[in-house]
Amino acid sequence: MVRKRIVALCVSLAIIIGGTAGAFLFLSSDKAGNLGLFGLNGKAGNINNGSLENPNGETEAAPIAGNPAERDRLTAVGDMETLISILTKRNAINNSGPLYGDFSNGVAAGGAPLAELRADFEADVAAEAATSGAGSAPYSETNEQVQGVSEGDIVKTDGRFIYSMSTSDSVLRIISANGAELEVVSTISFDGIMGAEFYLIGGDRLALVGSEYMPIGLFRAQADDSTAAPPAPDRIAPGHYGYYANSTTLLIYDITDRMNPAEIRMVSMEGFSVSTRVIGDIVYLATNKQIWAIPYDQAENSRILPFYRDTAVCKDFVPVCFDRIYCVPETNDTNYMLIGAVDVYGEEQFAPEAYLGAGSNLYMSQNAMYITKWRWEIPQVPENSDVVVGGWPVSSERTDVLRFAIDGTDVAYTGMATVDGSPINQYSMDEFNGYFRIATTVWGAGTYVTVMSAADMRIVGRTEPLAPGEQMRSMRFVGDTGYVVTFENMDPLFTIDLSDPLNPVVMGELEIPGFSQYLHPVGDGLLLGIGRDTQTIYTRDSGGNETIVGFRDAGMKVSLFDVSDPFDPREIGKIALGEGWAEVSDNPRALMCDQSRGNYGFTVNRWDSGGAALIVHVEDGSISIAGTLLMDRYSSMYEKRLCFIGDVLYLIYDSGVIAFDYNSYDMLGELRF
Repeated sequence: MVRKRIVALCVSLAIIIGGTAGAFLFLSSDKAGNLGLFGLNGKAGNINNGSLENPNGETEAAPIAGNPAERDRLTAVGDMETLISILTKRNAINNSGPLYGDFSNGVAAGGAPLAELRADFEADVAAEAATSGAGSAPYSETNEQVQGVSEGDIVKTDGRFIYSMSTSDSVLRIISANGAELEVVSTISFDGIMGAEFYLIGGDRLALVGSEYMPIGLFRAQADDSTAAPPAPDRIAPGHYGYYANSTTLLIYDITDRMNPAEIRMVSMEGFSVSTRVIGDIVYLATNKQIWAIPYDQAENSRILPFYRDTAVCKDFVPVCFDRIYCVPETNDTNYMLIGAVDVYGEEQFAPEAYLGAGSNLYMSQNAMYITKWRWEIPQVPENSDVVVGGWPVSSERTDVLRFAIDGTDVAYTGMATVDGSPINQYSMDEFNGYFRIATTVWGAGTYVTVMSAADMRIVGRTEPLAPGEQMRSMRFVGDTGYVVTFENMDPLFTIDLSDPLNPVVMGELEIPGFSQYLHPVGDGLLLGIGRDTQTIYTRDSGGNETIVGFRDAGMKVSLFDVSDPFDPREIGKIALGEGWAEVSDNPRALMCDQSRGNYGFTVNRWDSGGAALIVHVEDGSISIAGTLLMDRYSSMYEKRLCFIGDVLYLIYDSGVIAFDYNSYDMLGELRF
């Protein structure tokens, strides 16, 4: 018997509106560690005993973070009437035109009421009966942010086989790699699935995740015969319309026999993927689903509900029950945020929960998931107030951080905190020794790091704003130290002491041309920075006086920073790579790491000479190019990877694999797909 548990929270698609604007207030700390609030007009306020004193001397309530029992106090939607009322108040349901492809009056395709579908689904669950080689040489693994928390990618190896996804033909190939002897032993087709990535789990499981456009409304309108052709997508049954929507799909394969991988389960959640992670044997997924512009007279239909499916139970999409749909506090978001968890060896029913409130960035430690939610506030400004920016009343960019405790497949919301500004990616967040840290930038005001107690999401400290007027370009937390790179015309690298969570302080600062987009610790107090170089543009007056008027991009660069003395960070090495672009700048998973040899590899696209792969070597405080693998005949190296098994280096591209001697970098052989 499949045991039901409420384990997942389903995430739905939200459109995160880009852009920034000036912030009214930002927090800093004085030398005594007291938190202060400073306005753009230079006036200050203080946080005292849970209240906020604004620059006019008036006291306002400060936001109170959630605590571990917060989910118990969240309100479940409960029924359709309540859901419609909430979405109407949030302007997701209105009288603004016809609904594209709807179900009428809570009836699914083929005339089956949703209540009947849910009952059938539960009956299927009740009736379900339980059913159900890595090599010894050292090999590379995916570059991941948190040890023990796996991240998906398009290429992986287990030391005997290379697993490579090709987006050009939607095929994942399992390749036997014995030195220069390369052979495709089997393939997995993922046609129709976009933005795919995969995981290797437990030595005999492969989990593939991606987005697909699915007919959510097909349900049981199809014949029981799975080979029957589906109805036309525009009209599923007389008088009833289905609709197509984006869903995030997880396919689980048994790869015990690499020559015959077998699909054993599929789970899907409606919405675009926020991100995925794996801890042990469990895959965690998060998605966003958008709800907007639903005509009120057509509101009571399945279009306003989040859907999911689990082929271990039933092939159809079914709606999340109302008692598993919650409202995120202090938000007017009209999008669903959902999170799901699946044990790739388990038989437990996939049962997501939904939250009205979308997510944007995800960070995960071994015991908690943090999802950020961007929002925009326009504070109430008194008439004739001088608190303006460029003639406009200031607005505030805010980020809500939602915390979910992780216990196997149980994912429990435990609280939320709000910070000023917004992070740039998952590396802007970190959990360490019971504290959660997040770096955010407020337009015009600068970047700061906020520290919270992870147990209750209570803000305990934050830095003074760093580099006002500049934008954060990269962030890395290493233990009780943080490294922030901002940029306007120069590249300030700040080192931040986080050893006292109540009083985080800036220790050192380095300014150099350009900026690092990704920072990677390489040991011995050294940081590798991958990003862009810049050249300053001057004008000279008749008296010979020079004035900086801007800068220009000077191409890619790799820097080596010595941060062993955090009060005096230094750039001790630099390699200019010239014009072009490297995927690793935006996607750290594209970095091959071999710290035992001091090698770090990645692919680049050069505007003048096509694709190449570089091996950067770090040794004795110096940096050099150990090997350059030119790919003149392949114009693009986007979404390509390097990996190694023992003394053989492999360059994987969309149409094949090339083997190189890892010591001499001589080509040993090639397999074309």
